[in-house]
Amino acid sequence: MIEQHFVKVAYKWILAAIVCGLICGKVSADPVLPHIFSDHMVLQREADIRIWGSADAGEKIAASLGQAKRETVADTDGRWELTLPPMSAGGPFVLTVEGKKTIELKDVMIGEVWVASGQSNMTYAVSGATGAAEEIPKADRPEIRLFTVPGRVAVTPQTDTLLASWRVCTPDRAKEFSAVAYFFARRLQESLHVPIGIILSAWPGSGGEEWTDPESLRQDPILEPIVDHWGALAAGVKSFAAEGASVDLEYDDFELIPSPGSSEKTLLLSNFDDGSASVSPDGEWTYSWQDAPRTAFDLVSPGRGGAGFTARVSGRIAELDSSRLEAAFKPGSAPTDLSAYAGVRFWVRGEGKFRFQSLQPTITDWDNYEGETLQASREWNPVTIWFKDLKQEGWGVSMPFTPTTLSGFRLLSMPNVGDPPRPPSGLYKGMIAPLAPYPIRGAIWYQGEGNTSRAYQYRHLLPALIQGWRKAWRESDFPFLIVQLPNQGVSPELGDSIWAELREAQLLASEAVPNTGLAVTIDVGEMKNLHPSNNRLLRAALQIDAGRRNPGPNSIQPLRLDARGPWRRAQGFCHRRARQEISLGRRTHRRRHHHRFVSGCGVSGRRPI
Repeated sequence: MIEQHFVKVAYKWILAAIVCGLICGKVSADPVLPHIFSDHMVLQREADIRIWGSADAGEKIAASLGQAKRETVADTDGRWELTLPPMSAGGPFVLTVEGKKTIELKDVMIGEVWVASGQSNMTYAVSGATGAAEEIPKADRPEIRLFTVPGRVAVTPQTDTLLASWRVCTPDRAKEFSAVAYFFARRLQESLHVPIGIILSAWPGSGGEEWTDPESLRQDPILEPIVDHWGALAAGVKSFAAEGASVDLEYDDFELIPSPGSSEKTLLLSNFDDGSASVSPDGEWTYSWQDAPRTAFDLVSPGRGGAGFTARVSGRIAELDSSRLEAAFKPGSAPTDLSAYAGVRFWVRGEGKFRFQSLQPTITDWDNYEGETLQASREWNPVTIWFKDLKQEGWGVSMPFTPTTLSGFRLLSMPNVGDPPRPPSGLYKGMIAPLAPYPIRGAIWYQGEGNTSRAYQYRHLLPALIQGWRKAWRESDFPFLIVQLPNQGVSPELGDSIWAELREAQLLASEAVPNTGLAVTIDVGEMKNLHPSNNRLLRAALQIDAGRRNPGPNSIQPLRLDARGPWRRAQGFCHRRARQEISLGRRTHRRRHHHRFVSGCGVSGRRPI
C-alpha cells in the first residue's frame, strides 16, 4: 500500500513537471502554436482569421485552411503571424501549419466565437443552475465548443495561456462549465444554426481593474490611484504575484473530540501510520494538485513521535493556486452524523499558514463554514477546531451548520504571505492578453461585485476595460454585453445602496461606449444569494441583443446594439399623484398613480428600475 501511494505521488510530480515544461520553457518543436489553437476549435466566421506562433528566426511558415493558404517568415525574435481570408460558417476543416515540422489541427469549425469573462457569477457552473438535472443530460451538443482559460496572474503580458484546449460540449463537460456562458451558447446555436465557440476567461472574487490593460489605467486620473496603490505595497507582496511563494506543512494525528456529556470517546480519524491516506471509518484523503501544480501531497516519515508517517504539503503556490487537502468521511463524500462530537483536533508544523473548512452537502457555492487562518511553527503544535466557532464568510448563501450531515473537511495550505492583494492588470496580462488577436464576435461580461465599494470609479473603469480589449483585438467596436448586477441583500428604505450605485455605473458605461448591450437582471437576484441560480432568465436577458437590430438567419452579423431593459427617465410626486416616465428604447410611456396618501416625496433622474 505504501509503494502504491508513492507511485501515485511520483506520477503526479512527473505530470506536474511535464506541465511546467510546457508552460515555463520553449518546447522543442517548430513551429509552435498557442494553446488557443487546438483540435475542435471554432474560428469566427466572416472575419479575417489571424494565426500566430513562434518558430526559429527566419523560418518559413505556411498555413492552410480549406482552399486558403498563406505564407510568412518568423522574425528575428522567432515570432510570426499571418492572416487567412474570411470563411462562411461550416466545417469540420483541418488547419495545417507547416514549418520545419507540420502541425495538423482537426475538427476545426467556423462559426461564432465569444469571450465570457468576469468573476464568480460567470464561473458559476451549470451543475448549480436552476433546472440542472434536466439540462445536463441534454448537453450533448457537438456544435458547441468550450475553451476554459486556466487561472493565471502575470506581471508581464503573456503570449500563451497555461495548458488548455478546446473541448466538444458533452454532459460531463457542460456541468462544470459556466452556466451563463453555456446557456448563452445554447441559445445562440439554436437561433443561428452555426457552430458556437465560448472562451471562458473568468476568476471568482476578481476586480475589474485586474482585467483592464495597464495603459488604460494609467491614462485616466480616476483610475491611476489603483496603479499607485499597488506600487506602494511591500516588495514581498509584489514578488508573490510574479514568483509565488513556498509552503511546507505537515499534518498528523487527526481525531474527533466528543461533545460534553456524550457517551462517545475520542475517535481517531487518521494518523497515516500504516502508510495509507485513509480516513476512519472508510473515507480517504485527496489533494487538489491540479489546482496547485507546483505543490505535492506526500506521506513522509517519521511521523509525529518518531514513527509512522505524516501528511506533507510542499512546493510553491502562485496567486491563483488553491492547495486543498481534503478528508472525506465516507466514499463519494457521503454525509455522516457527527452530532455527538464537538470538534476536530490535529497536529501541525512547518512553514506556512493554513485554514480549516468543514464540508456539508447543503453548501454548494464555496462559502463553507471555516475557522481563522492560523500560522504554523517549526515545532509540532496541536490545533483544536470547535464546530461552534466555525462561520461562513458571508458572501454566499447563508445556510445552517448541519452536524448531522457532514461529508468531510478541508485544509487550505498557503504561504506565509497569506492571501495578498493581486496586481492591477494581472488577470489581463495572464488570461486576456494571450487570447488576442484570436478572432471573436464579441464578449459577455458578468462582474462588478468586487467593485461595489468603488462604484463611482467603475464609471471610468468599465469603459476603459472595454476600449482596452477592443484595442488588443484590433477591433474598434466588437459587441460587448454587460450583465447588470442582480438584486442582492437589503438596503434601508430610501437609503444608499452600493449595489445600486454599481448598477448605475454599468448603465452609464453602456450608454457612453458604442455597441454595448446591458442585460438588466434585477428580477433574477436572490436576497440572500450572491450567485443567483436562475441562469436561464439571465441568458434570456443577454439575448435581448441577438437579432434585435438585424433580423434574419445571420442576424447577429453585423451587430449593432442599443439593447437594455426599461429605465425610469423621471419620477415626481405632486400632492396625491405619482407620475412616472418610463423609457423603453426609443419610446417613452407615461403612467399616473392615484394614492390616498403620499408619505414621501422624491425626484429621480435616469436610474434602472
